Amino acid sequence: MLDYHVHPDFSPDAEGSVEEYCARAVELGLDEICFTTHFEPDPARSDIERVRMNGQPQPVDSDWPDAYFAALAAARARFPRVMVLAGVEIGYEPGLEGIISDSLRRYPFDFVLGAIHCLDHISITSGDELDRFKSEYMSRGPESVAERYFHHLRAAAGSQLFDCLAHLDIYRKYIEPLFDQRFVATAESLLPSVLQFVAESGTGIEVNSSALRRGNAEPYPELSIIRLARDAGVRIFTVGSDAHRPADLGKGLEGAVQALKGIGVEPARFRRRRLLTAV
Repeated sequence: MLDYHVHPDFSPDAEGSVEEYCARAVELGLDEICFTTHFEPDPARSDIERVRMNGQPQPVDSDWPDAYFAALAAARARFPRVMVLAGVEIGYEPGLEGIISDSLRRYPFDFVLGAIHCLDHISITSGDELDRFKSEYMSRGPESVAERYFHHLRAAAGSQLFDCLAHLDIYRKYIEPLFDQRFVATAESLLPSVLQFVAESGTGIEVNSSALRRGNAEPYPELSIIRLARDAGVRIFTVGSDAHRPADLGKGLEGAVQALKGIGVEPARFRRRRLLTAV
């Protein structure tokens, strides 16, 4: 079993060191664990976004990756039974391509997730910014908000900066409850063309099991979207728990793997941004 979405305490919203996660991985019998600490490089949010080093918040443009890679190297030496991979989850906004590309060139990441955490520099996944999001977007109508989200998603795939897109339908949790059925209808109408574009870009899709550990019946994305992505030509799928603490490592992964087996796919593996397995 492998887990390709794990947040150690370099992520400001996570707890648990790389070492603690690896010890938990040994207990669970995981073969591979890919750490994907948060990296939110948007200069427009530089007063908000942080990474953490030695328990202290640091600017996202600091030298935190040096400490991050050092922690991963130490873990590999201590836990040889587990394949410890260097990953990152990058918050994407259109216009950040140069900043992201420069960052990725400087470090030997194994795997890179792209995520839509913000729309036009406002977080859609933070309760602290929900009121601001409502004031900016509620007047635009559900159709406009859905179109904006999928514009960002399409642009992320088109950038070809990412190996996979994380929790593609995270809007189910954060945006959809704010609107009426028109949001759902618009999202469903946009999905086929966007997924075809994702397939043509060569970008993969993550099956994120965090929804399963929270008691939901389906992962992110939901099963119908996974099948739609496969039919559209997406061939790369990874699985990840999106754990933000060691106790959540690996939770729900069996359900995510079963979702992929239902469409005849095995979870993909990466090394230095190169795909090892795919169907």
